[in-house]
Amino acid sequence: MAEESPISHNLFFFRLEKWEDIKNSLSLLADKKESLLQGGDKVVVKMLGYLDQLFLGAHIYNDKNIFETIDISTASFLSPALIKEFIKDPTVQILRDRLSVQSSLVSAATLNLLEFNFEPYNYDEVASILIDGNKKIYSDLIFVYTLRALVELNEPDNRIGAIFTTLVPVDPEVQEFPLYYWNEALVFSLIMQLVWKNFFLFSLSQQEFLLRNYLFSAIVSGVPVEHWIKQILSSEVVGFDNDQMGRTFTKAIEGNFEHVPIDTVTFDSRKLTEILSEYIGKVYSGDIKTLIQEKFIQGVYKGQLEEKKFSEWLRILFQLYYSLRTGEYLPK
Repeated sequence: MAEESPISHNLFFFRLEKWEDIKNSLSLLADKKESLLQGGDKVVVKMLGYLDQLFLGAHIYNDKNIFETIDISTASFLSPALIKEFIKDPTVQILRDRLSVQSSLVSAATLNLLEFNFEPYNYDEVASILIDGNKKIYSDLIFVYTLRALVELNEPDNRIGAIFTTLVPVDPEVQEFPLYYWNEALVFSLIMQLVWKNFFLFSLSQQEFLLRNYLFSAIVSGVPVEHWIKQILSSEVVGFDNDQMGRTFTKAIEGNFEHVPIDTVTFDSRKLTEILSEYIGKVYSGDIKTLIQEKFIQGVYKGQLEEKKFSEWLRILFQLYYSLRTGEYLPK
């Protein structure tokens, strides 16, 4: 994909925006729409057209609907600061172009470009992009639209299998987090949404692969991991051993290869498994679990920049692991 801007960073950098801030900035942009259109800039006209449907959707999204939760997460890649800077001076071309790219891709990735009649890429096209994307000419809009459209499916699809094969194992000895451009981070998050949504369709070995290599990065990407795991373990199916499957998932997490940042500026990290082991040791000390959890998280992030976001990701990880370990997702 073409670079959205010359800035690359790790995934955490692109996941710090607050949903309420994004909604407010979209409202501000809608309020200024008429004056912005008076400039006659064709790029601005097209960009505001992209955002029309997204603006409407953002204000009716229901976080009780799992697909709308996914779209909220995707829309959270928009930058409120960029929107506000553009409104201040819409003649600055670099601001206009960056916001145009963000608005078009996020709108496509949330199925909000209703005026476009997109045909999702087929298997051969997806496979070609994945194998030779740097040399192949393709539409970024259609690619992200395809990823989101695939999330809607409830049956096996060979395009999903092709995408899964591009996920490489994490090297447990490498502590540096991968760097992305903005649009690459968006695509990675959509891939995480897609493969985790299809978690129940994968083989056990593939499920273990995701739990060992793409658990924390999925949480940071905004994937409702708990929902998809609970969906499997809470189902009552003849011949399915829910308890054994829960223990298998727990063991896979205990063999996870990922690192978790413990410094939100330098991104110094520790192995996820080390943090989990230390946390569980404190939980079984006899004190109230919630208090232990929050005290532990504060011990890691208190006083650091973006403490709230990093704490939230670690909290989701702890709650998932504890619930698996104690069988909370099993049929009652």
